[in-house]
Amino acid sequence: MTSHKLSYLQRPLENGHLFESVPARLEYIASRFPDKEAYVFLSPGKPRVSITGTELLEKSRAIAKALIGRGIKQGDIVGISQPNNVDSLLCNFGVMALGATALNIAFARPDGSDVRAILEKVKNCSALLIHPGYNNGTIKACLNFIDVFNEDGTVESKSFPSIRTLILSTNGNFDFQNYETLTKLTNERSNSSLPTLDPDDIALLIATSGSTGEQKLAAHSHRTVLMCGVHLQDSMGYTSHDVVWNERKISWIGGFPFQYLLNGVTTVTTEYRFESLKEHCLFTYSALQQEKCNIACLLPVTLNGLADIFREKKSNFILDNIHTGGAPISKACLGGLGEITKKVTVCYGNSEAGFLTSKTVSNKSEYVDYSTGFPHQGVEVKIVGKNGNIVERGQDGEIYIRTPAMYRGYFNESEKTKKSLTESGWFKTDDVGNITPEGELVAHGRVSELIICGAAKVSPSKLEHQIRNHPDVQDIVVIPIPDPIKYQVACACIIFKPNAKSGTEDVRKFCESSEPNIAVNQYSNFITPFLPEHYIEFTAFPKTYTGKTNKLELAQEAVQRLSIAM
Repeated sequence: MTSHKLSYLQRPLENGHLFESVPARLEYIASRFPDKEAYVFLSPGKPRVSITGTELLEKSRAIAKALIGRGIKQGDIVGISQPNNVDSLLCNFGVMALGATALNIAFARPDGSDVRAILEKVKNCSALLIHPGYNNGTIKACLNFIDVFNEDGTVESKSFPSIRTLILSTNGNFDFQNYETLTKLTNERSNSSLPTLDPDDIALLIATSGSTGEQKLAAHSHRTVLMCGVHLQDSMGYTSHDVVWNERKISWIGGFPFQYLLNGVTTVTTEYRFESLKEHCLFTYSALQQEKCNIACLLPVTLNGLADIFREKKSNFILDNIHTGGAPISKACLGGLGEITKKVTVCYGNSEAGFLTSKTVSNKSEYVDYSTGFPHQGVEVKIVGKNGNIVERGQDGEIYIRTPAMYRGYFNESEKTKKSLTESGWFKTDDVGNITPEGELVAHGRVSELIICGAAKVSPSKLEHQIRNHPDVQDIVVIPIPDPIKYQVACACIIFKPNAKSGTEDVRKFCESSEPNIAVNQYSNFITPFLPEHYIEFTAFPKTYTGKTNKLELAQEAVQRLSIAM
């Protein structure tokens, strides 16, 4: 076997590292684009809100100095729970400016138990900067572990004694009056001085998706945060002249303002949560034209939903590029190519290592299903077989990554960090894929998500790909369901398009009439045709903190509806 046939890819680091801190970079970008809008926030029925580079720099620094005055120190952990709004930006950049670590959290459960679990993992969170939430839901959740609000604005918690500060992002009507707001912090004139930071200091804890289990916190330094921006530019090719619509939250790796820190790109987004995909796509359609966006960062399901809106409107408006990822992408996900956008860029990445590979497609017929293209600068990729050795090109195995944007480990979880990283610095992604003879990375599932059905190991993504070709299917997730004989069988969880005439039995017949080899069979010693055993209709899928489908909760709901014991 010669080396050129091995499943290894590498791209040189052409531009070098951005070895500086996030606050230093923010100052540099503000000096280049002082009056340019950094972010624009749109929501139905609300005024347009924007913030310039100068405002972002000055207000985040004011928050940093005010927090220092309240005892927050360099190296502390500060929890941030904000929707997509200006305060989310100010909190993240303000916390980093004082040398603390920003931890973005979400209160998804009314009792706050999900946030408690994160705080127990972190152990030494010193402050919370939170939005009160809908009907003060976040405040009510906090009352399950914040015991006392003192007259001086400090708080006390028996469960988490390190938390001494709680700042709200708005004035509200609460049962207690001793609270402070971000507005007060930004208006203070503090004499506190901001520290000079080491780019290798931890700046940000990014929560993994937790789609199949417990969330972990990927620790990123100032340097790796900025390298994520370099790799995102490799992927999107954006410049300071672009206006980007991004539907993802600022607190997620796909929505964090990496591109602003690198190039001063204007980003347009929304904090509003829509009741349906069509409502979301209609708003996106209007926002793209109103703000003259030329690039959009969309989830695959939004891309196809938006294409339907463009066809309904018979619009002549067309984007330069749509950037998508977060799940294996097949040709069926590129329905809007040529109609709503000149190009689609498919990107592969994760919370631990940032944006790793990408492929820009201008002709749908030339796209290979699940291809994620070529490495970004400084990134290495290899495919490793079960024996721990690199495999030949074309063979499946686990995707290993080495990158200058690599995380510093899972925060306070050294054993899980050791299991995820090799001694030579390769990150084991848990993703299944291969490298084509032409040198493209194909990523089509997760090692831990393979469905063990009898003697076969089946990848859900191949089944999802086939079902997604059904004209009435809007979204599809295939999950494993317990089976007393086969151990597991596949269950197709389906969301149909609005006004769809098909049902689950129609999808079953569609699958049965398809090619017999639609299932992955390379994980078995013999070929076994495989189809989902169960088909269930959903109106929506449960989501994780990062917006991905929560497959654990989805499986629990599925087995409950099927009356199957877990």
